[in-house]
Amino acid sequence: MNRITIYGDDLDGNGEYPRLGWFDLDSAQHILEEDTRWNGQNMIGVISGMQINRADLYRTSGGRWVEHQDHRPEFNGPNMWRFLTDEQAREWMLKSGGTEAEKALERWFPETPEEQGPNLGGRPVVGPKLETRVDEAVLAKVDAAAKAAGTSRAAWLRDVIEAAVA
Repeated sequence: MNRITIYGDDLDGNGEYPRLGWFDLDSAQHILEEDTRWNGQNMIGVISGMQINRADLYRTSGGRWVEHQDHRPEFNGPNMWRFLTDEQAREWMLKSGGTEAEKALERWFPETPEEQGPNLGGRPVVGPKLETRVDEAVLAKVDAAAKAAGTSRAAWLRDVIEAAVA
């Protein structure tokens, strides 16, 4: 058994780090090693920022997510272990990127959408796009009818089509 004890932060500044729990590394599943990116000088880990080592994501036999970052060889820093929530693990995979992260996301978080980002405006999608060409005189009549109805050309055409096929 390779028991790893995980401690929290010293929030009070009194040198006491609360013990949050432990897990057996030998029975945990290694899920993913972080991907790397070029920072202009070196390849570094996208999660840890480390050049020599990489951060790793594990899933314990009890179903908890654990992140490991070993900064000892690189910065003479700490060997850090921390528990992650499901959402933090999902974000970890998204941020890491790469083929292996995509596979892990598909396995552990299949409901993750293909893309996600801010709404930059524009009209909401009403349905599939329908295109057609009409004579300019007909288009002018359509625009006049839409204006008289106090609606847009697209909304007026949708209403007319729906009424015709109802």
